[in-house]
Amino acid sequence: MKPIITSLSIENFRSLRKLKIDGLGMVNLITGKNNTGKSSFLEALRILAAGAAAPSVIASILRYREEDVREGESSSASSSMDFGQESSNPFGSLFPGFPKLSENKDTIKLGSNGGRRSMRLDISIGFFTEERRPDGTKEFVRQKPYSPGHAVFMSSEPLKVALVLEEPGLKRILPMDYPGFSRGRTFPAALNEKPRLPCVFVSPYGGERTTHLAALWDSIALSDREKEVVEALKIIDPEIMGVSMVGGAGPQQIRTAIVRSRKFAAPVPLRSFGDGLNRLFGIVLSLVNAKDGFLLIDEFENGIHYTVQLDVWKAIFRLAKLLNVQVFATSHSWDAVETFEKAATLNPEDGLHIRLTRKGEEVIPTLFHEKELAIATREHIEVR
Repeated sequence: MKPIITSLSIENFRSLRKLKIDGLGMVNLITGKNNTGKSSFLEALRILAAGAAAPSVIASILRYREEDVREGESSSASSSMDFGQESSNPFGSLFPGFPKLSENKDTIKLGSNGGRRSMRLDISIGFFTEERRPDGTKEFVRQKPYSPGHAVFMSSEPLKVALVLEEPGLKRILPMDYPGFSRGRTFPAALNEKPRLPCVFVSPYGGERTTHLAALWDSIALSDREKEVVEALKIIDPEIMGVSMVGGAGPQQIRTAIVRSRKFAAPVPLRSFGDGLNRLFGIVLSLVNAKDGFLLIDEFENGIHYTVQLDVWKAIFRLAKLLNVQVFATSHSWDAVETFEKAATLNPEDGLHIRLTRKGEEVIPTLFHEKELAIATREHIEVR
């Protein structure tokens, strides 16, 4: 089956000034030293897949990295600007060099071509006044400085700083004081549009939040995909017979995953089985929820012992093909690379290893298909 996307371009996103990768596979492993942009690569995919729903995803990413607008900031600090003083940029971490508001000239450009889905999304920061049309409705009017490099504007109306998102046929302008851009706030229901492509992210820290996993479980409970999750857990513990979620139905009620095993007379909490099984549960549960979309795994090897990594990769390759899921995983581990290579040789044309290398401000991708990767691992060539 042809991958959802075969080409990805990223410009001016975090430390990735310009990165373009062609020939993506159904299952892609991204490696590289620290600060080569592996996590940023996954974040760019999350934002691109979200499309019109990108503001909610951006807010989630900023909170995850603790880069969001701090609780307690006044709306005037994050929206209306006094350019007599230099101002911090709440979205500066998304752009190269963490620019201040008055210095933020770059536009983030994300795009995909080839495969079965072409997408594009541009993200910038603009300065606007809110003006009334003749029919009484309001509109945002973009303001430009008198001269390059000087934050002096032509309008006497109060200025608003806004995040601007543009994709084919759609432009969105969201002031920075909009609900959802402050810590602890969520976007209003009207802005939580459905992402244009399913995309599920697995963090590097093993056990995902119970509330998150519970929602994923509820979406596949009593289906064939539930059986796939149980079968995958048997990679680590063959005695497992079934899994379920128990607990209150309210949003504040605790939900707990429990496991039925031949080892015990009664079901026991999944947490009792250790980090490896919980990590595998999160990965496979996320994969079966990403049907017809993307699965993104940050630091695949965390919590998974090297002796079972090959079987985990085999399960990922099989389910990715079965459910039409394009997988992107990062890793620092030689074991993960070696076992990925073995699984890729069993699935010709489905696997791609991407090594990111930094040279100055440039990030250079090197691609290893199954044949090149087999040679690299056999000769112990450094590909992490």
